Amino acid sequence: MNAYRLTSCQVRLCLLALLMLLVSGTSLLANSGGFRESIDGYPCGYHCKEPRPGDEVFMVSSRCAPGGCGWQLPVENLQVSQYVVGEGWKSIEWDAFVDMPSPGGLTSVYVHGNWMNTYWAERRGWEMYHELTRGLSMDQKVRHVIWSWPTQEEPHPLRTVREHAVRADADAFYLASYLMTLPPTEQVSLSAFSLGARVVTGACHLLGGGTLGGRVLPEHEPNEHGYRVVLLSAGVTYSAVYPTGRNGQAMEVIDRMYNAFNSADKILKHYRLATQRKGDEAAGYIGLSLASQQRQKVEQVNAANILGKEHSWDNIVCAFCLMERARDYLQWKEV
Repeated sequence: MNAYRLTSCQVRLCLLALLMLLVSGTSLLANSGGFRESIDGYPCGYHCKEPRPGDEVFMVSSRCAPGGCGWQLPVENLQVSQYVVGEGWKSIEWDAFVDMPSPGGLTSVYVHGNWMNTYWAERRGWEMYHELTRGLSMDQKVRHVIWSWPTQEEPHPLRTVREHAVRADADAFYLASYLMTLPPTEQVSLSAFSLGARVVTGACHLLGGGTLGGRVLPEHEPNEHGYRVVLLSAGVTYSAVYPTGRNGQAMEVIDRMYNAFNSADKILKHYRLATQRKGDEAAGYIGLSLASQQRQKVEQVNAANILGKEHSWDNIVCAFCLMERARDYLQWKEV
């Protein structure tokens, strides 16, 4: 019988082909299961439109609602859609939305960052939903709200970022106006990436009795639990929630906050160019400046060794330790 011996080069090529086959096979299995895998093999939240039985997923859009000047904004102009399994998104009236009872006493709102059109806002909202509910008991039903606000990409990046930062204050009013309609007994968690953090801290500031852009909220019954907040690579000034900061009354209504910042972020490194304030830094770059009485409420972690230099939502949602800790806050676990 004739023997055929593979050369060392051929052996290496065969091993490489086998490795590629295994990797592609794993990827196919991951995709077919509704999840994609990161470098370390952790299945990241994917954008499959499959809520768990009993959960509710809404998208609230302020993209057609006005911003700008004025002490009050028309909250009733917000466009609301509910995802119905087998049918897709169905529009509902604002009054019907705020009157709907909670499915399980837990509402979580996700606010996206800059340069997001409607498609990407929805996609990232679904990714956050899957991260929120990962490992959550099926007995605990969730209302997940994707907050879609006008941050689509425009031709002049720096000018656009500045315009979106101003718009964030208007959306803070819209978000706060929604949150004040929830039952006082509802457990509420808020998560935000990048510039979305300015919307969240602004909303909490308004709920705490503060003024933002000349606007205040009408009298309302406060949430008896306070709010759980998760900020990821936050595009808001480091002094925002300090008692004398622009959102200085936010911590009055925040139960606990988790701030994952990145001191290697090459975008937030230049945050002062967006604010045009000398020496200004982003909370997502150096962390939040806090008064002594605020520190017991806030956990901060520098994730530079995990996230690297990229200002990337994909890197964050695929970072196991960051999202695992974020879930503790969003699911109202003991922290």
